[in-house]
This record gives sequence, structure tokens and C-alpha cells, in this order.
Amino acid sequence: MRRIVVALTLTALLLVVPGCGGGGAATDDAPADAAPPADTPAAVEPTEPITDRSANDSDLEPVPFPSFTTTETPAVITEKLDAGRPMLIFFFDPAQGITTAMRAEVDAAMDDYRGLVDLVTFDVGGPSDSDTAARAVTYATELEITTTPYLLAVDGNGFITWRWKGYVDRAYIEREVERASR
Repeated sequence: MRRIVVALTLTALLLVVPGCGGGGAATDDAPADAAPPADTPAAVEPTEPITDRSANDSDLEPVPFPSFTTTETPAVITEKLDAGRPMLIFFFDPAQGITTAMRAEVDAAMDDYRGLVDLVTFDVGGPSDSDTAARAVTYATELEITTTPYLLAVDGNGFITWRWKGYVDRAYIEREVERASR
């Protein structure tokens, strides 16, 4: 109850204080239509997609890499799990415009960690009659991936430590790759 009273009091003060400006006439000599000072930075349009960290599965506890039920686990994944190699698994669809930007971020992050973490990619957007694309879609379904691009980080113990759907920047990928490689 005390917190509510304090919050309401602070809100009232924040609304009242700006209104107590002294009531005098403005003494600003600059005309109303003057340009802002030169030291004011201009608004900059973002050149890359903005990372939305609000709608992801990155806050989940690490879970063991699941056994596939409808198909055989891909050999590349099985080999890395058996060898205790951490990996970053990337599901993508080249028809999506964001895939190029996302792939650049993944490649930039992997440049620093190549040898410590392996990159495994699956193209789920190939031709509909392609066996490779069909298998990639099946693998994505087995891992409960519903959208692309999608990243999974798997540590050396075979636990999925991080999941991410959509665009993510290199710094965030590097942090999760580093965590998986420990």
C-alpha cells in the first residue's frame, strides 16, 4: 500500500512541477523558426534491422538436445554431439530479405570463434521438390522451430543453451557462442 501512495505522489509531482515555470515572459532571443544549434545531432536512420529481444526463447533453461522422432538425427549434428563439440545451428530461408544481413552477422561472429564452435546451417527455403529442403524443414519441425531465421547454440555437453528467432546482432551472437564454448 505504501508503494502505491509513493508512486501516486511522485506522479503528481512530475505533472505539477513543469507547470511551475514562474509565469514570466520567455526571454529567448532566438526566433521561433530558427534552426537548431549545429551541435545537435541529426536523426540517423538505422542501416540494419533492429534486434527485437522481447519475443524470443533466450530466457529458457538449457535443455538436452532432443532425439528426433519422425526422422533420423542429421549425421552432422550427431557427429558433433558425440564428439562433444559446441555448435551454432542456423536455419534460414534465402527468399527472406533479412537472411543476408543475418548471415553476415553469424559469419562475423563465427570468424572469432571458428575452431571453438562449429556452424551448422540448414536452408529451409529451397525448391519444394528438393529433398534437402524437405529434410531441413523436418529438422526444424523436430526442434520446434516455426520461423526463420533461427539460431540454436548447443554446448559441448549436448545442451541447447540458447534459441533465437529473427534478426540478432553479432555482439549478442558472440556472447552466446562464447557461453556455449565454455
